[in-house]
Amino acid sequence: MKNPLIPIDGSPAALRALAFALHVLRGRTDVQVHVLNVQAPKLHPWPDKLVSPDMIATELRSDGVKLLAAAEEMVLATGMACVPHVSIGAAGDEVAAYAGEHGCDAIVMGTRGMGAVAGLLMGSVAQKVVQLASVPVTLVK
Repeated sequence: MKNPLIPIDGSPAALRALAFALHVLRGRTDVQVHVLNVQAPKLHPWPDKLVSPDMIATELRSDGVKLLAAAEEMVLATGMACVPHVSIGAAGDEVAAYAGEHGCDAIVMGTRGMGAVAGLLMGSVAQKVVQLASVPVTLVK
């Protein structure tokens, strides 16, 4: 694993997955760790009124950057390079697509997201990533 992707949703499970990946990679400086936050698109109740799609996308990206801050700090503390990125879309699709587009050689991700309902969604996200990814996927409880 030299170019892993770790999806970060702000949950303890995602941070455990990151910690696991960093533990496996400890001592390596030739690694580039990609941390990805996927924001679900928001539907605006008043299209073309008051708030533009660009404004919504900017807000979503800002939220994602905030969620990635702790993950990026964890990676950089190990001496490894970190590539943070925020995508907007369906989480499973975005994670699998990002891995392919950026040459990631593995995906390490948590199996549960934020809260009870999101936990169910994260389970389905993990299943979707396993189904779509062309690289090995490691799931961390």
